[in-house]
Amino acid sequence: MNDFLTAHAAWKETGSRLTKDTAIDCGIIFVRDMLHGAAANQQGAGEAACKTIAFRNGVPESVRALIRETLHCEYAEHEEGYVIHADGDEVTVYAEQERGFMYGAVTLSKLADRGQGFLPEGMLYNSPTCPVRGLKVYLPTEEDIPYFKRFVDMLVHFKYNTVVIEVGGAMEYKKHPEINEGWVRYCEEMYEYSGKTIVIQEKTFSWYKNSIHAENGGGRFLSQQQVRELVGYCKERLLDVIPEVPSLSHCDYLLINHPEIKERHNDPYPDTYCPSDERSYELLFDVLDEVLDVFQPKTVHIGHDELYSIGLCDKCKGKPAEELYAGDINRIYAYLRKRGVQTMLWSEKLLNAITSDGKTYGGSERRMVDYETGVYMGETIPATYKAIDLVPRDMLMMHWYWGIERHFEQSFFERGMPVVFGNFDGPSFADWSTRLRQKPLGGIISNWSALKEANLQRNGVLFSMAYSAYLFWRDVYDDTMHEETASLAFEELYRNRYREALRNAAISSESSGTAYVEVLHTTDHLREYHQFVDGIYLDNSEFRIGEYILEYEDGSKAGVPITYGFNISNKDRFWTRKPAKGGSIHTAAQYGVDAILLEAAYTSLPVQIGEETYYRWLIENPHPDRTITSVRLLVDQPVGGNIWVKELKLVPERAEAQSAERKEQIRILGEANLASN
Repeated sequence: MNDFLTAHAAWKETGSRLTKDTAIDCGIIFVRDMLHGAAANQQGAGEAACKTIAFRNGVPESVRALIRETLHCEYAEHEEGYVIHADGDEVTVYAEQERGFMYGAVTLSKLADRGQGFLPEGMLYNSPTCPVRGLKVYLPTEEDIPYFKRFVDMLVHFKYNTVVIEVGGAMEYKKHPEINEGWVRYCEEMYEYSGKTIVIQEKTFSWYKNSIHAENGGGRFLSQQQVRELVGYCKERLLDVIPEVPSLSHCDYLLINHPEIKERHNDPYPDTYCPSDERSYELLFDVLDEVLDVFQPKTVHIGHDELYSIGLCDKCKGKPAEELYAGDINRIYAYLRKRGVQTMLWSEKLLNAITSDGKTYGGSERRMVDYETGVYMGETIPATYKAIDLVPRDMLMMHWYWGIERHFEQSFFERGMPVVFGNFDGPSFADWSTRLRQKPLGGIISNWSALKEANLQRNGVLFSMAYSAYLFWRDVYDDTMHEETASLAFEELYRNRYREALRNAAISSESSGTAYVEVLHTTDHLREYHQFVDGIYLDNSEFRIGEYILEYEDGSKAGVPITYGFNISNKDRFWTRKPAKGGSIHTAAQYGVDAILLEAAYTSLPVQIGEETYYRWLIENPHPDRTITSVRLLVDQPVGGNIWVKELKLVPERAEAQSAERKEQIRILGEANLASN
C-alpha cells in the first residue's frame, strides 16, 4: 500500500474507505477534485468510511513528536514537504505550503486507487531531494491541447513542479505576424518527409547547423489566448512555467522573414542572428514582451545552445567570440532583470569541454568535420568558454553535458552558479546521491519531439519521468537500487495509464460485455532503437507486427494492432545497467541502459519471467457493450519473428461470466508462436 516515492511511512492493515461523501477540507479546488476522483465506487457492508480529510498549515510539535516515535526520523521544514496522519476515519495532511497539500493529496489518491478507495491508518512524511523537478516540452497543436492537460496532470501525479515550454514560432505574435507566417511555411517544407531536417543539418552544407524544431506546435502556432489558458492550467496545479525563447542560436523562427539580421550570409536556412546588429534586439525584445505578457513568468529560458555560426558577418568579424556571446547574454539578462524576471540558459557554450580522449564539445574551439567521414570541412568554431567569467553568476545553468564527463559541471559549482541538470534522465544518470551533495537545483527531462503520448512513450520520456521521480523524492536512493526502481517505475506508469480499468478490475460489473482484454505476450522480433526527434516523425503503423481479432457473441469482429515498441517488444532484454566508458559508479558520468525495454513502458508493463521479458497489455474493447467469445492472434507476414502469448483474461467481466466454463470459451485461435517467415 506504500507510495513508491515515499521514504518515510508506516501503515497498518486497518483503515477507512474514501467515498463520495468524505468531506475534503481544503481550499484548493484541484486537490478536492483529485480526491473525489479517487473515491471508491462502492463500500463494503460494515466497512468504515473516511469522514474527513483535512489540510492544515504547518506541522505542530505533537505531530513532529509522532514522526520521531513512529517513523524514527526528524521532521525538517520544507516548502514542498508534507505529512499524512491517518487516525481511524479521519485523515489530516500537514504542510508548510500549498504544494505540500497537493503532493499529500496525490499520495492519498494513489493509496486509494490501489485499495479500491481504502486508506490505511498510519503516518507518512516526505519531502523532495531537490527544488527543481521538471520537463521541457514543445507547445502542442490545437488538436493536442486536451492531451497537454492530461500530461500536466501526469506531471502532478509524479510530483514535478516545473514545465519548460519552448515557444519559438509556435505562439501568435501580434506585433510581428510575419514570424508566424514564416514559421508555418518553413515547417511545411520540413514536413516533406521524415528525416529531411537531418539531411539539411548534417548532409547539405559545409558547416554545422542547429537542430530544426519543426515539431513545435506541430509546425503551426497557437493563439495567445490558447497559450494563456494552457499556462493557467499549469499554474492552477502549482507548476512553475518557464517559457523558452530561443535567442542568438536556434532562431530560424525569427530569421525566416528577417534574413537581414542573419549571421551567416550564405545560409538559406539561417538559425543565428547577428549580435552586433541593433535590429536583432528590436525584434527579439518585441517577442519577449509578448511572451512575458502571456506567461507572466518568474523565469525565462533564453536558449543559447548549439551556437555554430559566430563572428562571421561584416559587423562581427574580428571580435572575440566570447565577447560576442557574453555581450548577447548580458543584454538579454539586463532586459529581463528590469522586468523582475530571472534568466535561464543552456550552458554548454560556457564550458571548455574537452574530454579525456581529446574530443571537443561546447564552448571549446572545434573543427567542423563531416559527421560520417570525420573529414575536416574547412571551418572552425571559435572558443566561447571564457564568457563564463563575463556573464552574471545568478543565471540558471541548464547543464546538459552531465553525461559526457563529470568534471564539466565543476566549472559552474566552483563559481557558485546555480545548476539544473538539463536533458535529465534518471535511468542513465550516474551516482545521483553523490552528485546531489553539491546542491544542484535539480533536473529537467526533455522531449525533443511532438507533445503526443506515443512520442513521449517511444522516446523514453514517460519512463524517465516515473524513474526520475524516485530520485527526486527518495533520500535513501543509491545506484544499487536501479532494478528495483525500474520495476516500480514500470508498475507506476502502467497503473497511471490504465487507472480506471485497474480500479474496476476487482469490482463485478452489472452490465454485459467487457471493457478490456488483458494479455501477457512477447516476441523475438527485434528492431534497432532510435528516438523520434528532430524531424524523425513517428508513425506507429510502421511498427505493426500482428493483431488480435476480438470475436463477439453477435458474430461481429474487431481488430486491434500489435505494435512493436508500443504494446509489445523483444523478449531478450537486459534490466541491468553498466557505467559508460568502463568507469565505476563513482567516476562514470552516465550508464548504458536498454532503451528497447524502456520504450515499451506505459502502454505495456514489462515483466521478467525467467530469463525472458514479457509485456502485459490491456486491450481496450472497441465495443464494451458486446460479449467477447474468442480472441484470435494473427502474425503479420512477412514481418518476421514469433509472438508468444502467456496469459489472456477479461477485465472486468460480469460475475456470471467468471466461471471456469466461461473462461474456457476465451481461447487463442491458431498457434501463439506462429512464425511469420
